[in-house]
Amino acid sequence: MSTFRFGLVAFGLFALIFVGGSWALRGFPIMTIGIVPLKPDSRIPTFEQAVKEGIRKDWVNSKTNQSDGNAARDKLRLELLQAANAYKMSPCGDITRKNLIEAMSNYTKAWYDVAFCRLGVGGCPSNTDQRFDAAVAAFNTPADVHMHQALHEAMEKGGISREDFPSEIRRHAFVWSGAPPNEPQEACLVARKAASRP
Repeated sequence: MSTFRFGLVAFGLFALIFVGGSWALRGFPIMTIGIVPLKPDSRIPTFEQAVKEGIRKDWVNSKTNQSDGNAARDKLRLELLQAANAYKMSPCGDITRKNLIEAMSNYTKAWYDVAFCRLGVGGCPSNTDQRFDAAVAAFNTPADVHMHQALHEAMEKGGISREDFPSEIRRHAFVWSGAPPNEPQEACLVARKAASRP
């Protein structure tokens, strides 16, 4: 047993001398933690570039009517834009009111189908947040922004209520207009008051 202990001590001393000698040959370096400034990386845009890109994107969006290229959604956008403009000009007309309700219902159903899609059907994401992100991306193009503005102006006329929409989309129908639902007769009252003023 003493020979075994002697061998262990000798091996330990040899290892200690070897490590100490290697450390001495390298000039006794000490590992330190230092703060080093980040080096520029061409893959990461600078703050100035990001701001310029954001300003450019906002300008392009305000001057264009680009969409996401989906023909079905483009048709719904156009129908809702036309219905909103027609209702804005004639809020007391039964046809303009019916067309606006129908166009809003179709647009809301299309959004609902993306936001609440069934898992595994048509590439529907498994995560709820991803589904809502996909719906926001699909329905937040410059074409949608312009259409929402026209819809908001039309809804300010009044005359459309929550009960005008199918029950499954009733909660979501007024998200696009940014206006609360109004009483059904309000639009005609406002129009008649405006027409009776001298």
